[in-house]
Amino acid sequence: MTTSYDICVVGAGLTGRLLALALEHSGFSVLLADRNQPGTPSRDGRTTALAYASVRLFKRLGLWETLGPKAEPITDIVVSNGQPEGRFRKGGLTGGQLHFPATLLGEDNGAGQEEALGYIVENADMLAAFQEAAAARGITEGFGRTVTNYSASGGMGRLSFDDGSEAETLVLAACDGRNSPLRARMKLNTVNWTYDQTAIIFNVAHENPHQGVAHEVFYPEGPFAILPMADNHSSIVWTERKASAQSYLAMEESQFLRAVEDRIGSHLGQLALASPRQSYPLSFLYAPKLVAERFVLAGDAAHGIHPIAGQGFNLGVKDVAALCDKLSEARRAGLDIGHGTTLSGYDSWRRFDAASMAFGTDVINRLFSNNFGPLKHLRGLGLGAVQRVDPARKFFMRASGADLGQLPALMQPL
Repeated sequence: MTTSYDICVVGAGLTGRLLALALEHSGFSVLLADRNQPGTPSRDGRTTALAYASVRLFKRLGLWETLGPKAEPITDIVVSNGQPEGRFRKGGLTGGQLHFPATLLGEDNGAGQEEALGYIVENADMLAAFQEAAAARGITEGFGRTVTNYSASGGMGRLSFDDGSEAETLVLAACDGRNSPLRARMKLNTVNWTYDQTAIIFNVAHENPHQGVAHEVFYPEGPFAILPMADNHSSIVWTERKASAQSYLAMEESQFLRAVEDRIGSHLGQLALASPRQSYPLSFLYAPKLVAERFVLAGDAAHGIHPIAGQGFNLGVKDVAALCDKLSEARRAGLDIGHGTTLSGYDSWRRFDAASMAFGTDVINRLFSNNFGPLKHLRGLGLGAVQRVDPARKFFMRASGADLGQLPALMQPL
């Protein structure tokens, strides 16, 4: 039996689920499909940094009522150089700190209160909120089945699944991850490379309050991010050279915590691990073209960037909002939402923004992840110089808040 939908979304990760909810909110019929069966979200400590402009979309979709009370606001971002522990010196933060306080930006959250720069949300909470909303809104889900074929002709796309079922759709949106099988099937090329770095992620409980401050400390091996969570906890994203990362992961907990304390310093007081240690290799991926016939890429299937600025998921949120904009605009004009003209508008809109963020974070990582003396000195001078120029700080704050350039309607100020 063949069923028909306006849009089929393949991939039920965070971006795919959010896209399905945003499309349903915009009045489209949606099929959300994934090869895996859904389960109870695993509370494994993984977190996501939500930019303040991304939160506007969550509020418009009615998701923030559930997520807001569980999210920890970021009131200040502090960027600094760090020095590793040496034979005759302690490790930790060093000079050239750059502050990005929310008070400088002066954004209003729509309730007469100052907006935070962003929020740290546990992935398990976000996924649970998406699942609950999808069930309440009656989004059609097709889990436990894999796409075996896709073709487009006669004004319609046709999907075949391995269980024998089929679906017709005006647009197929691939949100099936960095190694997207659908992207490969549609022969959309990518620019990609691997870094000699591994991200070690975990949460810590600490003695002293974090005051809502997020830290990004640049060590020669890579950035070390300390992100505020609720209940005197922080999420850590530790970028380390691949060879060294394996040694740290193999350490006993007490040894590992000493290495963490050496990088954090003493401002949070005594630390304790609050989640399992996890790791993943770091790589770069950028798809120069995001569309084919009645087909679009979104989220990690379109771009995978270094976690240095915490912008990976926020790029996906902008994909979601921009695609909803373009499809809604076409429908209002009485046009075919899957026509090449409609989808090329999405492609041109998202391509430049994604390229700027992807290649920009790559350059920053290469610039800061080294111990070259003159360059290290210049970094410190650069941080100090930006600290004295408020317009420059505001620009970087808006960039980290996903609030630059042409904003889709779902992400515009409330």
